[in-house]
Formats: sequence, structure tokens, C-alpha cells
Amino acid sequence: MKKKFILFLIITIVGTVVILSISFTNYQKQSSMLREEIFDKCEMIAIELKHTREYLAETIAIANMEHNETTRMLMPAMAGNEIGRKFYNSTGYQLRQISSKYRNPKNNPDKFEENALAEFEKNKKLSEYKGVDKISGQKVLRFLIPLYMEEACLKCHSAKETIPDFIQEDYPEDKATDYTFGDLRGAISVTIPIDKAEAEVKGHLIHMTIITTVGMVFLVTFITIIMNIMIKKIDSNKI
Repeated sequence: MKKKFILFLIITIVGTVVILSISFTNYQKQSSMLREEIFDKCEMIAIELKHTREYLAETIAIANMEHNETTRMLMPAMAGNEIGRKFYNSTGYQLRQISSKYRNPKNNPDKFEENALAEFEKNKKLSEYKGVDKISGQKVLRFLIPLYMEEACLKCHSAKETIPDFIQEDYPEDKATDYTFGDLRGAISVTIPIDKAEAEVKGHLIHMTIITTVGMVFLVTFITIIMNIMIKKIDSNKI
């Protein structure tokens, strides 16, 4: 009886370890897939804002619109900030335009974004910068794409004395000047919380692991009982 119990215990332990190993591997795979899906979403969001900025800049240039108080909300940077605010309010995802030479202090980059800008500056072929970060104790995914100076941008970002008067008045500490065509202007930064999504994946796998483990224990118990009954019958027939 003792030997049978030890065998039963060994089978149960080995089975549990196998199940836990499979569950851990599945969690890693699903977590990785989840992150890649979110990074893809980040890329689409960033590119959408980039194209919106380009469209606004080109439209203003083609229409030869004067840069003044009336048209300021159509300027790419202004529109981008407002889009980012509305986007955050409706989704909880942070969408920002950042630059080390910022005009609006709200566009001042944080440490992660500074690292991204440094990498974009070093490598002009780098099309994205992404990673996992923590903000206020919350795990988030960060994704950035670079923004480079176009001809349409120079009207507001070339020599300081040539930019519209209202910009000079509104931003006396303006750093976003003296650019030339092709310079790195900054980046579009997307931040998406991932704690909740990963917790859901983990909770689902824990639930499945518990069910599978309990099912295995019942199966091993059932097989053990059946084997004992069959052995007793065989022994009785021999007698």
C-alpha cells in the first residue's frame, strides 16, 4: 500500500510540474504576442498622427494661409496636441509630440523619450523605438517614430526672427527654432498601459492550470483505483 501511495504521489508531482512548465511557456508566448499586437496598434496610431500633421502642413502651404491667431489651431503641432488630448480622454492611451527643442513645455520629453531621440539622432535610418517602461508604478509599452523637418515646417521653425509674431509672444522661451530641412524635429510618442491586459492573460492561464491539475489528479486516482480492482480480481482468479 505504501509503495502504491508513493507511486501515486510521484506521478502526481511529475504531472503537476509538467503542467506548470507548459502553462509558464504558454504565458510567455501569449504575453509576447500581446505586446507585439499592442506595438502594432501603437505604430498605426503614431503613423496616423504623422500623416495628419503632414496633411495639415501641406494644406496650409498650398492655400498660402497666413499663420495667425485664427489659423493657429490648424498648425500641425497645435492640432497634434489637441488630437492627443482628445485621444487620451477617450482611450486612456497617451499620444504626444515630443522634442528636446520644444516650443510648448508640455512637449518636453521624459527619460525614455530622450533616449529615443538620441537614438534617432545617431541613426537616421531608425524608423521606430519601442520598449517596456514604468510610469507611476504602472507597466506601459512605449513606442516612438521620428519626425523630420519638411519645407512646410520651416515657416515656424527656422530663424527665430522669421517666425510668426504670435508664436514669439506666446512662447518667449521657445527652443524650436533654427532648424534646417531634414533635421530631426522630434518624435511622436505613444504610451499604452499593459498591466491590466497581462493580468487577464495570467488569470486565464492560472485558471486553466488549476482545472488541468485537478483533472489530472482525478484521472490518476481513477486509474489507480481501476488498476487495484483489476489486480485483486486477477489474484482472486489465481486462487
